[in-house]
Amino acid sequence: MKTSSFLRHIITGYFVLSVFSANVITATTGSTLIVSSAGDGFTLSVAGKSAPLFVSDKDYLGVIRACKDLQTDIGKVTNAIPELFTSRYPRSKAIVIAGTLGKSPIIDKLVSEGKISTKNIAGKWETFVIQVVKKPLPGVREALVITGSDKRGTIYGIYELSSGIGVSPWYWWADVPVEHREALYIECDQKYRGRLQ
Repeated sequence: MKTSSFLRHIITGYFVLSVFSANVITATTGSTLIVSSAGDGFTLSVAGKSAPLFVSDKDYLGVIRACKDLQTDIGKVTNAIPELFTSRYPRSKAIVIAGTLGKSPIIDKLVSEGKISTKNIAGKWETFVIQVVKKPLPGVREALVITGSDKRGTIYGIYELSSGIGVSPWYWWADVPVEHREALYIECDQKYRGRLQ
């Protein structure tokens, strides 16, 4: 078994246990993450092309690895593997950004400009928020932004999106099949999940 597959098994296992452990996860606030094949919401993938992913090379290695998993998962669902960028921003009208507060320069910039809200996650453990942001960067119409309060929070948020598009956390253990979709649209004003403190 490859090291990266083994690490994904471990991370996914921890994610699954955390989600189903009553003393760990609080209620979700804001709207839920809705994934559809209709033309509403953020366009994650359509017509054989998926929105590129961006994660800063200054972020945690585990976060970068989780983004590589998300890249693979989107490809499994749509047969359109998105490009993954770590040092420069993608030139695209719609992009996915993932990052950790205090580790990702683009996340910190969006916070300082008031373009993303972190009031429910700042200073907390293992929490994340997923938001659609209009005009986050020059030339970018909109971005689906996954922000974590810390390393695990960001990783949980990334795997939440993978789960939402139909890649089960049990995929590696139980060979849960992945349903193919021609298009993926994400509706999400804000989705937050966190650890009880």
